[in-house]
Order: sequence, then structure tokens, then C-alpha cells
Amino acid sequence: FTAELLRYDPRGEALKGGKGLVYALAYGPKGVLALGDAAGQVRLLPPGRPPLDLKGHASYVRDLAFSPDGRYLASASGDGTVRLYEAQGRFLRALGKGPAFLKVGFDAQGRLFGLQLRGNLTLFDPATGKVLAARPLSPYLFSAAQSPGGRVLALGLSVGRVEVWDLALPGKRREVRVPGGPVYALAFSPDGRYLASGGQDREVRLYDLDAGLLERVYVGHTGAVYGLDFNPQTPALATGGGEGRVLLFRLP
Repeated sequence: FTAELLRYDPRGEALKGGKGLVYALAYGPKGVLALGDAAGQVRLLPPGRPPLDLKGHASYVRDLAFSPDGRYLASASGDGTVRLYEAQGRFLRALGKGPAFLKVGFDAQGRLFGLQLRGNLTLFDPATGKVLAARPLSPYLFSAAQSPGGRVLALGLSVGRVEVWDLALPGKRREVRVPGGPVYALAFSPDGRYLASGGQDREVRLYDLDAGLLERVYVGHTGAVYGLDFNPQTPALATGGGEGRVLLFRLP
């Protein structure tokens, strides 16, 4: 057996981001961490090696995603493009045009998708850059989350609604009405069964997607809910509120 201990000091040079605010983070093959910043730069932080800066976006980087096979890195930007790289950082091509991209990812078939403000969803072939499909979704888009495995996409809307789309099918799976205004945050549970939503009304709602029911409502924040994440090892949900607190809730 061999063992390796990696220690990161957040004050050190290795974990410094790019220029200004860091909007996006993604882990890739062999522990590589990618950061996207407000200046449009992507920084790769390979363990034990110097950082690599990838430039080209004309506006902020909003989202980052590595492909499941570890071959590609995609960045979504406010400049209305998705830039595709090899996972080691070599630039391949720029895709898309029009409104800012909110989210980027890869579906269960390995296709690259980009989701733009105003609700445009485009599927690309990452090997060629060819547009495979495009469809208009909702123009009231505020947030988005992709299920484990990449098949299902959830959209949080400014009109108090969550839409769940199957990327492999032409239509929506279901729609959930959420009282209390805009939906700022969404997250899928590790098994894909539950979807959590948070928004302006300071409440966190947990939906059982298999049963199509509202499972539970969690309260405790005094500000809007802006961040959600499930613990992949234990049944717990972490939530971040506008008042500056992180709460941890036990799941059913």
C-alpha cells in the first residue's frame, strides 16, 4: 500500500483565485481544481504543479464543468459563449452566441449543454462543436441544477416555479409551484430522488421527484436562501442564507 497526504493552506499561493470574485468552481481528473472569475479567466490548479491561466472570455465566468470521462472542461460566460478545453487546458473552440450563459454541463450521453439567460438550451457535440439540438425553455430563469448522471435539468424561475426537464426527451417531466417568489438555488440529492429549492421567502423545500410530492419544508434562515448542497455520504443538506449563516438539516 502507498499513502499520500495533501495539505492545502488557504493563505498560500496555490489556492489564490484569479482576478476579482470567483464565481465558479469544479473538480476534475486527478484532483485538478478549476476556478472561474469575474474578469473572464479560468484558472486550473493541478496538485503539486503551478497554476495555469486560461484566458479568452470577455466577461465573467459563471459556471464550469468537466466531462464525466475527464476529457473536456467547459466554461460558461456572461459574454454569451461557452469555451471548450481539453481537461489539461488546451483550448479547442468557442460555442454559442447571444445572451449570457448561466450553466454548462454534460448529459448522460456525453453531449455538452449550455443554458442561457432567457431560457435557451443548446446541446453540442463536444468533439466537433456541432449544434445537435436547441430548445427554448422559460424566459424567467434564475437558477439551475443538473441531476447526478446528467439526464435531468431543474430550472428555478423568478415567478416562483421550478421546472424539471429530461434532456433526453422533448418535453418537461413536471412543474412545481413554489410560493414566495424567485427561486435562487436548487440542488439534487446524490441519488437523484430529491430536489431542494431555496429562494426569497427564506424557506428550503425538499421534493420527492419519484412521488411528485413536497416532502418537507425547512425553516431557520432570516435572509433569502442562495446556496444548497447535499452531503454525498450522510443524509444531510447544507443551506446558505443571505444573513450570512450556513445551516445543516437532517434529511428524511
